[in-house]
Amino acid sequence: MESIFSDLTEEELNWKAEIDDYLKNNLGPYIDDIEQGKMDIWDVIRPMGKNGLIGISFPKRFGGLGGSYMQELLFSEQVCYYSLAVDMSRLSSTYPSTLIRTFGKTRPLKHYISPIVKGEKIGCFCFTEPEAGSDLSRMKTFAKYDAANEQYIINGEKRFIVNGSVADILIVYARNGGFIVQSDWDGFEVIEEYNLMGLHGLHLGHMKFNDVRVPKENALFYKEIKEEPGEKRLGKTAAIAGLQNFLGPERAILSAQALGVAKRALEIAIQYTQERVQFKRPISEFEGISFKIAEMVTYYEAGKALVERSVKNIEDGHFAAMAKLFACQAANKICDDALQCLGGIGYTNKYPVERCLRDVRLLRIGGGTDEIMKYVIQKGIYRKIEKQQTISDMPKSTFFSAADESQEKED
Repeated sequence: MESIFSDLTEEELNWKAEIDDYLKNNLGPYIDDIEQGKMDIWDVIRPMGKNGLIGISFPKRFGGLGGSYMQELLFSEQVCYYSLAVDMSRLSSTYPSTLIRTFGKTRPLKHYISPIVKGEKIGCFCFTEPEAGSDLSRMKTFAKYDAANEQYIINGEKRFIVNGSVADILIVYARNGGFIVQSDWDGFEVIEEYNLMGLHGLHLGHMKFNDVRVPKENALFYKEIKEEPGEKRLGKTAAIAGLQNFLGPERAILSAQALGVAKRALEIAIQYTQERVQFKRPISEFEGISFKIAEMVTYYEAGKALVERSVKNIEDGHFAAMAKLFACQAANKICDDALQCLGGIGYTNKYPVERCLRDVRLLRIGGGTDEIMKYVIQKGIYRKIEKQQTISDMPKSTFFSAADESQEKED
């Protein structure tokens, strides 16, 4: 099937052909070994770094390709066609390097960027906590500044962290700041690595920070606030406020990942229903099956359209939330229906459809649950209505005067 993105340039089409060929030879043959625990997931990701494919959008001086956001999306889509776990591990590793540049800390912290982008070191993004999932205002991880030693002292826990149990370099969000932390520093502890329903091979960690001392220059941002005991410390944090700008692009990628998984399941279902014969006919000729395929393709195409719109309006967070909500639900349904089309053989590991179903289910939770996406969407709807009402309530003379003035400036 074609890419979920339409109107690709010739350069983007050539790029897609190159990565399709690379992944077919360097990822596809090893998925079963990763799934069965015979190979570590990073054994296939590290070589990607040597080819600039871990940090595609990073400049070449850091080991990236200097590529575009669309190239990143195309690569995620195609990696997820083979393995969602691989792409989640790859992308999550780049967060420390991404945020170092985003917060303008490249000069003092550049020594962390290249090792991650080249696959020499593993990174992770630490946000979720045992008591702070959807309700991030309950975050308890806190940083104190030790002026005498020019260090920050971090205490807290993080869980459900992709790469957390194997990471070398971590971006740790506390209530009052964000910090680059090394896992070999005193006070860092991996409590456990979770066993998962799907995404086998993914290193999902629960970690603890016990008086971890962080050099002053490793703070991406810091806001001095008073640490108060118990429930008094809860509420909106500097960390939450600093996260908002990253949610739209992240959710657009999650949507593309979901459809990348769904595309694999859908292709298998279509081919299988043409080959499987019952009652002397291919089962694709029975409406109970063919109508199911029709519905699956419709969900897939609708998801594509919404994802593309979210990418074109990436600054509008509620479009990204709509794309994630619909694409992840649609992908879950497509994978489930694909398994139904295969019948009993679909429930075995003879086909990757059962893995697609197990893997894609997490995307309705991670990166913001379905319920949180609905909350974000309705907030965006009412915010736009309020904005329109404000404009309509303005005196006409004032409105047209402002419009004319704006036009004059453009002219």
